[in-house]
Amino acid sequence: MMHALAFAAGGAVAGGLLASTLTVLALRRGYEAPQEKQPEPAAFLPTKARLLMAVEQVVSSLPAASLVLDQDRRLLYASPQAYQQFAESVGSIERHPAFQGALDRLATRSPSRGEEIEEARIVLDVPLQRIVRGFFQKKAFPKNIFASEEDKSEDRRSVLLTFVVLYDVTEAEITERKHADFVAFASHELRTPLAALMGFIETLQGPAADDPDAQKEFLGIMAAQGRRMQRLLDGLLYLSRVQMLEHQRPRGQIRLGELCSRLQGETGILFRQSTATLVVIPLDNPDLCVAGDEDQMLQVLINLVENALKYGVCHSKDSPEAALTITVSCMMAPLGSGWPAGPGVVLSVADNGPGIAARHLPRLTERFYRVPKTSAVVQGSGLGLAIVQHIITRHGGRFVVDSTVGEGTTCKIWLPLGDATAVIKT
Repeated sequence: MMHALAFAAGGAVAGGLLASTLTVLALRRGYEAPQEKQPEPAAFLPTKARLLMAVEQVVSSLPAASLVLDQDRRLLYASPQAYQQFAESVGSIERHPAFQGALDRLATRSPSRGEEIEEARIVLDVPLQRIVRGFFQKKAFPKNIFASEEDKSEDRRSVLLTFVVLYDVTEAEITERKHADFVAFASHELRTPLAALMGFIETLQGPAADDPDAQKEFLGIMAAQGRRMQRLLDGLLYLSRVQMLEHQRPRGQIRLGELCSRLQGETGILFRQSTATLVVIPLDNPDLCVAGDEDQMLQVLINLVENALKYGVCHSKDSPEAALTITVSCMMAPLGSGWPAGPGVVLSVADNGPGIAARHLPRLTERFYRVPKTSAVVQGSGLGLAIVQHIITRHGGRFVVDSTVGEGTTCKIWLPLGDATAVIKT
């Protein structure tokens, strides 16, 4: 492991490697030679300067973020990797209670446990949340190994150093937490319809075995629960496939005019059974193209239209169902409007539904996240917008949801125009 490598390098100090090492740390610590004179030979530098230079020479060569502290807990040296990874947070890490607690445990440890490595989990909240794992080991070195040949004596005193290796585990812990949440949410979503199915089956086998009316009612509910499970499994499988391809940019071409035509055909059946209206605004140039996977982008638009249809209609008993209009449009991305600087197009799916409260917008693309207390008759799986986000990421695009309660919701997708995907003229 990396921290073992760092501590092994620290152990090499005792073998005399550090005694002959020279670096520039002493110059930063106040041992610089006057500018009008040549630097003193290493043999004539003070013992402390030789110690500091030796520490830097070894620790700076380690491929890890490392700190070295003296016996008074003062920072002697921080490796370039430490400043590269943690920048201004190095001081915050050093002062953190978990960091100081690990040093306390090292100080009170019995001599028989002197070679054991102490660990600390350091959580920083400013400027951004970061989770850092620290590995600590204290090592005593004979003081005379840092002295010059002329100054060596029978001095048996030792120099006590503490070596610390730091690892940023923020991404790993967040990924692990998301994985645990995913398993918990998925099992919960499957458990609910499965429990309903098992309950109705037991009822049909028992009290309702000879009741045709009850059987008809229960079978209808069971079919709905079965479809709910099927939608969830289909969503999970599709999301898994999308994530597998997320880091592979699509190589196909999407003619946006044809994409909008396919969308109208695929969603036609949904609007035949609803009072809502789908409006597709024709493109100024129907041959406009972007690089991408047409089937995946069609799935994105279908998901957004289905969401608007599902959650955009008001089913309140106190007011009649409002006339819902879903508008799909495509235009060249205007410059200076917050989109990336490169040329691109903006696909928009807008509705005049009840809208979404601002506090929910940042979490809409999380898996299984659903806005509570909606008026939707059919509760979704919470996977639709997560799938949208992963597909848009694969295409190198941007996805933004704007919504105002009482006015409606607009989902915007920015897609880049590649070199080979400029306007195609027929």
